[in-house]
Amino acid sequence: MSKPLKLDLEWLDKAMADLRSSTSSVLVVQTADPMRVSQLFANLSAQYAGKVYRFDPWRGLRVLEASESRFCPINLPAGGGYDGGLQNELQDLPGALRFMEKRLREEPVAFVLEGLELVGGDLSKNVDLIRALRVWALDHEILERQSVICLATAEPLATIDAITLELGALVRPENASEAERLELVGHFQARSSDARPSDEANRTLATALRGLNLHQVNSVLAKAYFTTSRLDCEGVKHFKAEYLRRSEVLEIEEPSLSFSDIGGYEPVKQMVRKTLIRALQRPQRAELAALPLPRGLLIYGPPGTGKTLFAKALARETSLPFINLRTENLFGQYLGQSGQRVRDAIHLAEQAAPAIVFVDEIDRFGTRSSGSTDGSMQETARVFAQMLEWLGDPARKSIIVGTTNRPEALDAAFLRPGRFSYCVPFLYPGRKARQQILEMQLGLQGSRKQPAMDAAAIRIVLPQIATETNLYAGADLEELVIRAKQNFFDSDAGVMTAEHVMAAHQDYRVSVEDRQALASRYQKLGPAFANSQNLLEKLGTDE
Repeated sequence: MSKPLKLDLEWLDKAMADLRSSTSSVLVVQTADPMRVSQLFANLSAQYAGKVYRFDPWRGLRVLEASESRFCPINLPAGGGYDGGLQNELQDLPGALRFMEKRLREEPVAFVLEGLELVGGDLSKNVDLIRALRVWALDHEILERQSVICLATAEPLATIDAITLELGALVRPENASEAERLELVGHFQARSSDARPSDEANRTLATALRGLNLHQVNSVLAKAYFTTSRLDCEGVKHFKAEYLRRSEVLEIEEPSLSFSDIGGYEPVKQMVRKTLIRALQRPQRAELAALPLPRGLLIYGPPGTGKTLFAKALARETSLPFINLRTENLFGQYLGQSGQRVRDAIHLAEQAAPAIVFVDEIDRFGTRSSGSTDGSMQETARVFAQMLEWLGDPARKSIIVGTTNRPEALDAAFLRPGRFSYCVPFLYPGRKARQQILEMQLGLQGSRKQPAMDAAAIRIVLPQIATETNLYAGADLEELVIRAKQNFFDSDAGVMTAEHVMAAHQDYRVSVEDRQALASRYQKLGPAFANSQNLLEKLGTDE
């Protein structure tokens, strides 16, 4: 029989202390971690001598039977009956709330409600819950009895409104701590048939699981173990990334490409190596120089110039996780939802830090409210304030890489020193850079797969193509190469030839007039936004 897990209960002690100090009987536990909810029930069971009630929409109201160590249906008085059907009032939320009204005042009891998040955020369906919590939170009799009502929810504002939330105490259990991750790793290693791994190997696995909650850590380790009957770091990273792709607000990747796979932008690479990467690779030297962690980069420029690819390559160069903040999912249609999601995203990112946190189209967050008092403008102002506070937080561990096509749309506060280490323009690549990008896309440089080809003949035509593709972005050159591969695929040839590449070049076109206007616009923006004159001068030369 395996020994019981030693998990951190400090969050729960703090939650109960916060509840008492707030003079409220309502505790909101914001978590999607079933293992933290299990900790909550274990603690309440000990505190309230088994007098713990539990409600969820599927199983209705149940009570903890201490003798059986499980939750059982409520036994109503004679004639009441409890057959578990939907016609029984205790199967429904309003009936359960009415049933608990008296019990919360009679003696000290704990009442936990779960699974009440509403799809679409229509809080009118939880109006009875909201009314009950507003009364119970400050009820003198309930406070005197020291009864507690706990709402366990992943999204508080999809369950109750902001006013009701303010009446209670709110606690967010942390993700799995290093000690807890090590405990879970040791639990699975003890089941493995392999030789006992070293403490260092276990610490490496625990580090790879950073940023996950207890349930996620347990699930990732279980999947890795039952797939291969052992735990290895690469397998754990793979299943972790697979698990987090389900998240609505962020995803963690292990980028496969590095700076050697990115054509052009050599001055930016050199600057980043000097100012960001070396400080991370030489922490003792950075400490000696009292040099703080890099704050990150703000990258701006026309679409298709490789801003996202550069951010991923930076994560690979620094050996840090790449966290993609899914900005398209952060904004909700209901009041308070966007602010809640942004707060959750920041919390999750910091739990996984140090990491490269990628915020695409950061200008979505970088604009203040226009001063209107309508709900949407208030929400915009709230999100703006949250992002601004995070960017300027001196304790921030995340290295943020933000991108935008519209730097002029950003509020000046976003560009203040201390929020980003550097503001870097990504302009259209020069001739030499375009040739390098073509070579990398064809697999003649870097780590991309190379098709079967007449490499010598293709190398001969690339300088001509690079010269004739002025104002092409990296994405355009990638598309040109894809079309060359398509030409080869459609032919009967055994290898890709220079003719396949030239045919793709002659077929693919961009609007030169539009590109010239964009190039002129970003060149004018350079002196206003780029905060390194040396870098700006180097980028102004033809690469």
